[in-house]
Amino acid sequence: MRNTKWIYKSEEFKQKNESLDKDLEQILYNRGITSKEEIEIFLNGNLENLVNPSYLSDLDKAVERILEAKIKSENVWIYGDYDVDGITSTSLCYLALKEIGINVNYYIPLRDEGYGLNKEALNYIKNEGGDLIITVDCGISSISEVEHCNFLKMDMIITDHHEINNELPSAFAVVNPKRDDNKTKYKYFAGVGTAFMLLLGLYKKIDKKNDIYKYLDIVAIGTIADIVPLKGENRLLVKRGLELLKSSKWLGLNMLMKRLFENPMEKKFDTYDVGFIIAPIFNAAGRLEDAKMAVELIISDSHVVCDKLIYELIGKNNERKEIQEDILKKAIDKIEEEKLEENSVIVVAEEKFHHGVIGIVASKILDRYYKPTIIMEKKPLEGIATASCRSTEAFNMIEALNSMKEIFIKYGGHAGAAGFSIALENIEEFSKKINKYAFEKLNEEDTKKPIKIDCELSMLKISYDLMDKLSLLEPYGFGNSSPLFSIKNCKYTNFRAIGKEKNHLMMDLVKSGVEIKNCVWFNSEDMLETILNNSEIDVAFKLKMETYKDKYQYKIFIEDIKPAKKVQNNFKDFESLYDMKFPIKSIFYTRREIENEKLNITFLNDDVSVNIGKYSVGFLDNQTKLTLKKLNEYYGDQFNIKIDKIIKKDENYNVYILIDKNNEFKTLSLEMAGIFRDIKKFLIGDLEYNSLQKKILREIFKNKKNVVVRCESGRGIGTTIKTIELFYKIMGKKVCIVNEGSKMKEGYDFYIYLGDEIIKDSDNYNLIITNNKVHYEKYEYIEDEYVIPKNIKIVNESDLEYCGRIFSIKLPFEQKEKIIKEIKMGEQVFATQDVKIIF
Repeated sequence: MRNTKWIYKSEEFKQKNESLDKDLEQILYNRGITSKEEIEIFLNGNLENLVNPSYLSDLDKAVERILEAKIKSENVWIYGDYDVDGITSTSLCYLALKEIGINVNYYIPLRDEGYGLNKEALNYIKNEGGDLIITVDCGISSISEVEHCNFLKMDMIITDHHEINNELPSAFAVVNPKRDDNKTKYKYFAGVGTAFMLLLGLYKKIDKKNDIYKYLDIVAIGTIADIVPLKGENRLLVKRGLELLKSSKWLGLNMLMKRLFENPMEKKFDTYDVGFIIAPIFNAAGRLEDAKMAVELIISDSHVVCDKLIYELIGKNNERKEIQEDILKKAIDKIEEEKLEENSVIVVAEEKFHHGVIGIVASKILDRYYKPTIIMEKKPLEGIATASCRSTEAFNMIEALNSMKEIFIKYGGHAGAAGFSIALENIEEFSKKINKYAFEKLNEEDTKKPIKIDCELSMLKISYDLMDKLSLLEPYGFGNSSPLFSIKNCKYTNFRAIGKEKNHLMMDLVKSGVEIKNCVWFNSEDMLETILNNSEIDVAFKLKMETYKDKYQYKIFIEDIKPAKKVQNNFKDFESLYDMKFPIKSIFYTRREIENEKLNITFLNDDVSVNIGKYSVGFLDNQTKLTLKKLNEYYGDQFNIKIDKIIKKDENYNVYILIDKNNEFKTLSLEMAGIFRDIKKFLIGDLEYNSLQKKILREIFKNKKNVVVRCESGRGIGTTIKTIELFYKIMGKKVCIVNEGSKMKEGYDFYIYLGDEIIKDSDNYNLIITNNKVHYEKYEYIEDEYVIPKNIKIVNESDLEYCGRIFSIKLPFEQKEKIIKEIKMGEQVFATQDVKIIF
């Protein structure tokens, strides 16, 4: 059993937006996106939704200074950083300024020079004729360096996104999303995003705004690599930037994509491609040698130069991987031999641990043991060690370092990641202090790795429709992670260990008639016995849709497994079906050429066939088939189908379709009693109307009365109104529903008022539904009265699956009918508040 705890992000979630799929809305809710406006921008936003760049303080001032430099033909230098954010920021500014005729150069320090501005570099730029320096991804804390720049009589524009921990440097302009005096509250740009906003303001000023957007593939790489939240403006920038990567206008990027990916023009790039394939190649240059190699690749227009640089960068990245794996192995060996994983904090210090990769190693050690981790490179000739720290959610690393600051030569960072340098003779004392500090701060619960689950999912929902809806949430990344789901009480088959070292597990998961094959759990050999000892398991997982021979497949990537807690019923499946939003999207495959023929769905034993007339042209995937069959069986639903698009593939035609519920009521009855019987069957199956519904319908249709009804919500008024509407429709007449605050429309045969406002023109209405105790002349007054029997125990909907006999409005008609009989017989039943609909 792994030391994990499952956390459901939003147990308090209640659906508000009826037009959205419940699971999709819950995932958005988990990300703090709740209002209709926020949801609309998140799902469908474009570059026009970007914040006005002028809302960033000093940005307009910086734009004017850059334009002055252009007019005066001044020598402008971009000062960057050696990580991917700095590399892309530098490249972006160089290309965009050069495009509009500015004399531009760039400078990126070597890793040994240290992060940020340094005076020697400023002297070099001055000697090279520099007039104006624009920093990217650095400069906000460089107080003395900026003063030195002023002394050299060079202006400086700072663009940075790091925290502002003291007064602003005395630069000509300081553009930083974290300034308190900005007119926008958005603070999460990466360095490259901040630089882009400056350039957007510049290009708007010279009436070339649309021209700056072609640089967004560069912006996307830096933003993803810097692990800033992919929400708000960052999401808009990255979403468009990923689209541009497949056919980048920048020769070096274009050639690199073709080297790294097969058919990049056909590929849908995602954040994984950038974060784990593209960015590490750029990063390797800064980690092991000189980051200027990566800048040269992006800005060069020479095929020969780009080809040479790509070869060298990929070589450097391979070298970085080898160094990293060697250090990781040595670190794990030491941890296991010395049982360092039993400490509150893992501290490993060795010689020849390359400082360019120890941060990556610390992250991997953290993932393996879920303990705060510190990896140090000892430097005997200098008498110091340099460290990279990575931490868990429960342990604030920078606060820990603050508590013993006297022991360091220098240090810095934040809660999750930090770094420091320390004298060699102080390492042992530091290890004792940090472990003592952590032991006092952390409890047993803090040491459990949190598995943060967005929502529980029914296996029936794992279909093309769900995957299509989830694609609206892309691109995924920090702050908008790929959704994590759970399925409870799964069975499994075909369980086996896979991989060269047999260190991965694979199985087929089975539930509710659905089987998902080849579900994989990487690096999980330690859980083999736990799984074998449990016939049913709860699974936390991520989803991915892949294609094989031009057909879609749904893949489960397991994150964690726990023994299942016994449930007593299938309520979760009923709930998922009942809450499903239509229309849904699906796909079928056929070798027959189809144009715009009318399709229909036919239920054939265990299959659901897509037909043209009587002839089958294809079959739905198993999950969609089962969903439609169960909805038909449980609730009597019928369905319409229409073609969305058809794409010809090598193996077949992929026919994308929209499936909607067919809510058209039909009856062959001619007598009133037969019509009402058919309406009731259509609406609630073989159930009976409740006492309130019967009273209302009797007074309206039998006694020909106008009626005022006082009742609370949840008493089936919607079904009552639908009954009236359907009857009048059969009679060729129309019903008008007037909500509180709305006005009546002329030309209807029956008027219904819904609201608590006292109405003066009451004589115009046939039915008034209100929560007020009001009497109108010539109206039959009905005061709703019902009693919930004592043998019914009201519980939360989330608890129903663990109860015996249950009632919910979401149960199939047949089960509701059965449980109503048991209630009348005095059997104990667990129910939600909606049980009041049956009395």
